[in-house]
Amino acid sequence: MDYCNGTMQLTDTDDSVVRLPAKFRTRGATVRKYLMKPSLNMKLRSEDYTEEADSALLGMRSCSSWILDAMAVDRICMRNRIAFDIWNEFSRLPYDTEFDGRNGTEGRFIELYINDQYRGIYCLTDRINRKLLNLKKFQEQPDGGALVRGVLYKSGTQNILNQNEPCYSEDSATCVVEWHNAWELSYPEEYGSAKVWQPLRDAILNGYKSDYVKRYFYLQNLADYQILVMALSISDNWGNKNRYFSIRNINKDINASDPTESDRRKFVITPWDLDTSFGGHYEGECYDGNYVDWPLDPIFNNAPYPYGPICADEEYLAILKQRWIEARRGAFSPSSIREKLERYRDLFLSSGAWQRMVDYYEKQDLRPVYVLDLSHEVSFINEWYQNRFRLIDACFGITDTEDEVIEIQNSKFEIQNDEIYDLAGRKVPQLKKGVYIHRGKKIIR
Repeated sequence: MDYCNGTMQLTDTDDSVVRLPAKFRTRGATVRKYLMKPSLNMKLRSEDYTEEADSALLGMRSCSSWILDAMAVDRICMRNRIAFDIWNEFSRLPYDTEFDGRNGTEGRFIELYINDQYRGIYCLTDRINRKLLNLKKFQEQPDGGALVRGVLYKSGTQNILNQNEPCYSEDSATCVVEWHNAWELSYPEEYGSAKVWQPLRDAILNGYKSDYVKRYFYLQNLADYQILVMALSISDNWGNKNRYFSIRNINKDINASDPTESDRRKFVITPWDLDTSFGGHYEGECYDGNYVDWPLDPIFNNAPYPYGPICADEEYLAILKQRWIEARRGAFSPSSIREKLERYRDLFLSSGAWQRMVDYYEKQDLRPVYVLDLSHEVSFINEWYQNRFRLIDACFGITDTEDEVIEIQNSKFEIQNDEIYDLAGRKVPQLKKGVYIHRGKKIIR
């Protein structure tokens, strides 16, 4: 769908009003099902709509390209925002930027009207882009071409229908690297070429060894992303979709003796589209205490690139455990999660926005998904996360009590069956999924 010219009018809580020319376009795969509450791309423009126009909205960084996130499949309208708030608090880019190393979106909740018709609670967010990640801008050349330096690849695309064989789209803006592993070139999208795609192709097709991954990726960045998807049970982001790979400058030499130079050639992972976090479902089917609880085995044993080669690597696993130790005391602690959930809950309820949205859509024939009792649902999600937190602790053998709880991974933990007892004190001849006693300690399989 092409962009349509229009006007963005933003009224803040202090009654100040900003009016700016803008272009709009629907976005996302879910928009076809939820046209009554569509997500939108918004590009701020000059008065004649011919040029981009940066603006700082609601205290966020100044930029021209924004997202109006409808959260139409999230029954509490806050999963994606909270997950990014946690990520931004926990993880930073491995290099300095103008935005304090932020590696995720920032957002503010609003109520949206489209052509004077009320549509409910949205989240106005900035975008993952070159400026945020401090990627080197392309250099225009005398022949009209460009020297591409920084690149931003986005996993998952519907722009190529047949993804069975490696190929490029006609304009090289999308690429199928291997069977059903397709990517979009988010930057610089107007200068796609085989050369621009080569770093990604090299990484995926040649990088299935732990030494290669360690050389071309930042291990802490990888560990942080794995902690995010494990702790918040985001299976939708553990594969060939919903993540960005970026390189600051593809012309740098990964073998440079100067570590600063070589680091500019490394990949960074940035998350995207976290609305199935906290036990959510891509069609909003899980609520009222019934949530998706993603098992941990597939995370370690069927890991996508680049995790497959390093999920059994001792150095990486040590970093992963240490990052969880730090996360569980800070951004991922149950108290921190509870505070964020309840802060947005209180915002929605005290402002009257939640009730206005519910009242509006209850009168409509077509509706997005939502719950009638937001407080009730948030309390269930808090309880779900406390259980998830204990599961992750068990995976790493961490506990705040005297009883150490360990999760058995067959490839990492060897025991003798005659040493295993169930919680009633009976010997276990064959180990199945459950909680057991091993040498005086609880274990989970």
